[in-house]
Amino acid sequence: MKKTLLVAALAIASAADASNLLAKNGYVRFFSTTPIENIEGICQTAVSTLDLDSGKVAIKSRNTTYLFPDKLMQEHFNENYMESDKYPLASFSGVVTRLDRPALEAGKQIPVTIEGDLDVHGVKKHYVVPGVLQKAADGSYKGETKFTVGIADHGIKIPTLVVAKIAESMEITARFAWRAAEAAK
Repeated sequence: MKKTLLVAALAIASAADASNLLAKNGYVRFFSTTPIENIEGICQTAVSTLDLDSGKVAIKSRNTTYLFPDKLMQEHFNENYMESDKYPLASFSGVVTRLDRPALEAGKQIPVTIEGDLDVHGVKKHYVVPGVLQKAADGSYKGETKFTVGIADHGIKIPTLVVAKIAESMEITARFAWRAAEAAK
């Protein structure tokens, strides 16, 4: 399925001009803390496209690619909460605004706003979040965002028995390094 995501991202990226960029090893982390337990899952295989002309951005990750410090936590995440068999992907589709192209091309880190729909557990919710973009010396475009997602907002139910171990919201951190589609292959 990872190849399917990559092929879809490549098809999107190669269908447009050079302003269309691809990231195939994106980092997505979610984290929550309670007095009883911290929960952290990290994916380093998320794929994304970014069109610098339109600002359109798309991200996809497979739920089963999130790794946890504890195998039991990973099993519960996939089977009980995300229902990964039924909802295998998490995705975001939106637009990056406040994109100062001259400053970006000059290598400056620029603040941006990312607005769009996050689809998790079969529930889409609209978000407007801050981020930063910067063109790196190697020609890639690096971006990062950090925001909070309510678990209940995406239809994820927490059993009463473990409610003290799981926070009502998760902090999401996403980092990508986009390159021209040909260079990303």
